[in-house]
Amino acid sequence: MVAPIEPLYNKHYRCLFCDREFTNKKLRLSRIRQIKRDSDLCAYFEGENPYFYEVAVCPHCGYAFTTGFGTVKKERREVITREYINKITHKDYTGPRTLGDALKVYKLALLCGDLNQERKSVLAGICLHIAWFYRYSQEEEAEKKYLRNACDLYQEAYQKENGTGREGNPNLILYLIGELEGRLGNYAEACRWLGRLLNVRNLEPYLHDLLLERWEVYRERLKETAPAGAP
Repeated sequence: MVAPIEPLYNKHYRCLFCDREFTNKKLRLSRIRQIKRDSDLCAYFEGENPYFYEVAVCPHCGYAFTTGFGTVKKERREVITREYINKITHKDYTGPRTLGDALKVYKLALLCGDLNQERKSVLAGICLHIAWFYRYSQEEEAEKKYLRNACDLYQEAYQKENGTGREGNPNLILYLIGELEGRLGNYAEACRWLGRLLNVRNLEPYLHDLLLERWEVYRERLKETAPAGAP
């Protein structure tokens, strides 16, 4: 009898900090079962959640990173060693991960990314995932805190970065800024940012439909919250 294929497998990595090889778990693409998605692209899954495994943590030194991270800068190694490597205690996240584990490793990656001065779009994506994890556990205040962090970082990225890759896609960043402002109750800002996309030609189809829907939602909410007598 053939044994069933496990949903998780060991993916090999080389640590960006200590250069040693290690493995972390990854979810097989064939075993991803998405059941729904929120308007800020937060997906929900049946069974294992692939988001939980997007951060690799080196079990040797503890450095945490994603595929969006660059090499460790020579001028940052000392501060990373002092402020992170010498302080981290638990380093083994090589097995299956719970929601709690995922929160921990993403916060480790956020700290490592900040210390290594990674691109703002990369840090924003990490903050957005942390917000989603708090949404899963219905911790609204913590979710809002990280949505705000993600939104601010995306605004910095939009102003300073030339988009490369999915995290640096300027259209996606514009959409997410607008959507996150809307989720935080800032409907005028949401409409201002989303409005920049309305005349973009050849907008990605998945963004086009979302954009039109959310633009209408936040326009209506802006009208509902406008002071009496306002134009």
